[in-house]
Amino acid sequence: MRIGVVLSAGGLRGAAHVGVLRRLVAECIPIDVLVGVSAGAVIAAYYAAAGLSLDELYSDAVNFRGHHLLLHSANVQLRRRFERALAPRCGVIPDRLRQLESARFDTLHHGVSGLGIGCHDVLTDLPRYFTTGADHGVALHEVVKASASIPMLFPCVPVVCEGERWLLTDGGVSDPVPIAFARRPPLAAARIIVSDCRWIGTRPRVDEHTVWIRPRMPGTGTIWTRQGLASAVRQGEAAVTCEMLARIRAWLPRSPTAQDPSTDPPKPASSRDDGAPRCPPE
Repeated sequence: MRIGVVLSAGGLRGAAHVGVLRRLVAECIPIDVLVGVSAGAVIAAYYAAAGLSLDELYSDAVNFRGHHLLLHSANVQLRRRFERALAPRCGVIPDRLRQLESARFDTLHHGVSGLGIGCHDVLTDLPRYFTTGADHGVALHEVVKASASIPMLFPCVPVVCEGERWLLTDGGVSDPVPIAFARRPPLAAARIIVSDCRWIGTRPRVDEHTVWIRPRMPGTGTIWTRQGLASAVRQGEAAVTCEMLARIRAWLPRSPTAQDPSTDPPKPASSRDDGAPRCPPE
């Protein structure tokens, strides 16, 4: 029984995905499959494929400023003709992009066994999906760059897949919350946790196999923030309620040691005291 976490589109609001993941990992929820589009693709790829820790991603959020993204967009649109002048003003973005170039779909970290990224093909007006075991021969960093190419800010990314030319852009255009993608082989997640950071979009009715998390971020938009991205991370953590965690834990098989009072419980992957809500022991 594989648990998948789906990270939605959302621009800068996607920083809340880091908070959702921090809470799940701190509560020892296993993540077998990680799927992302647009902002969610960035978080999923850096965590699962590049192997960054959630504390490193949180640090990036703390130090990120909106003008970093705008200057990086200008650098790309100008075809990096002013790289020396613009790159040092783009914050952590250039270094992280270089780091992603060595990441792969088939070399994953933090216990994740399947990674999926969704893009939009402007030539066919259809979503295109890339996964561990079905990456169509396209490099991971190209797929992530395409999925996070916010229209008007970044150009489309051309790729050749099995003899066809695809022109890829922001995955949120056609499938901003790719649940069906996460459920299909080869990812085949049987249980889904959704982190939905969109500015607009309704939460559908879900079944017992799905938990839908919707952080509240009134001070953060798609390309702007009044409170900083660290606030979005905290709001992502706060959105994971005790009731949600109880539903997720009901999916997990009970181990014999969990009923043995003489056995110490496993320690959370993160032991920080950051003020995030904690649920009482069951």
